[in-house]
Amino acid sequence: MSRKALYFSISYFISLILSLNFQIIPPLIPHIIREWGITRSQAGLITGITSLPPLFLGLFGGYFLDRFGNKRPVIIATMFYLLGEILFLLANKFTFLLLSRVVIGFGGIIFAIVGLRILAEEFQGENYGKSVGFWSTGLPLAVLISFNIFSPIATRYHWKIPMYIVLVLTTLLFILIILFYKEKPQKTEDNSIEFIKSIREISPKVWYLGAIWFLFNAGSLSFLTFAPDYFISRGLSPTYASSVSSLYITGSFLSPVIGYLLDKTNRHNLILFTGAVLLSFSLILVYFSNLPIIIVIAGIFSVLIPPSVFYLLPKITNRYGLGYAILSFFFNLSTVFVPYLIGYSRDASGTYLTSFLLMSTFIFLSGLLGINLKLKEEMN
Repeated sequence: MSRKALYFSISYFISLILSLNFQIIPPLIPHIIREWGITRSQAGLITGITSLPPLFLGLFGGYFLDRFGNKRPVIIATMFYLLGEILFLLANKFTFLLLSRVVIGFGGIIFAIVGLRILAEEFQGENYGKSVGFWSTGLPLAVLISFNIFSPIATRYHWKIPMYIVLVLTTLLFILIILFYKEKPQKTEDNSIEFIKSIREISPKVWYLGAIWFLFNAGSLSFLTFAPDYFISRGLSPTYASSVSSLYITGSFLSPVIGYLLDKTNRHNLILFTGAVLLSFSLILVYFSNLPIIIVIAGIFSVLIPPSVFYLLPKITNRYGLGYAILSFFFNLSTVFVPYLIGYSRDASGTYLTSFLLMSTFIFLSGLLGINLKLKEEMN
């Protein structure tokens, strides 16, 4: 196996573990609510609290990766994942479950950044769009596994059983990194810059791109979080509701095609705008129609956005760690607060209509920002 293929595999595996630990919760929410009697707001907190450590410490994680490299930080992050997953399995009350998710979140400080940083180091200037496009299938694969494999397992056996599977996969990743990942030499003259100075000097367009990423995830991930519960409220069984919800993510397997287009065009802002606007209206149609085909169409529109955001970052700055850490900051900001808001709106109104309107509005606003994102080929 070539170096590029090996390092892409490691990067992809990191993305998969990161996504599985996040997406494992939505199909489990109905079971946790039924067994422990928690509210939907609390259920949203189980999803969002994992993002607290990356939210507050993610920028430091990106800075340290730029300065000290990938291997040691990613080994420590994997150990946090292993510990958090074990605590999840041992949890016997809501507060302990939250604690396990916080520990996993400390691993996410590095995992949310390092996979894309590895790709930027290995592929920038040569098929980067394609590599990002294929890498972006890690999240939809995790959603399909969670909704179509973990959900039936949780229904038939117990809702903690899927975490045993994730624990085994995380252990395999840990072994893979220890044995096969070799640190790439760092350019110390670029990486010795102080943290505060590096924050000040990074392009403002990185923060603008982060705002787009926040708004998109505020709508898209909130839909994935509460879609199973929404379809159960429409009379579907938990297993079937999870399967229907997972249709949203199937379109994301087209992201390699989007990556190919990104390598061939300069109209990245138009791709962002088109995907966001069409996705925004599609979510409203999902609420009023409940047709599975509309969910598939919405998923196809959603795939236009993540590869575009990942692709654009190295076009703005060569500080990949800090740049992707800023994107991670906005991602985590959305996952900490927005699922709680969406869950609260459902609890307060007694209907999911307000929740769907909020999700649609967030995504539409990401498109408005995207159409105004004008980029030159610049490196800061």
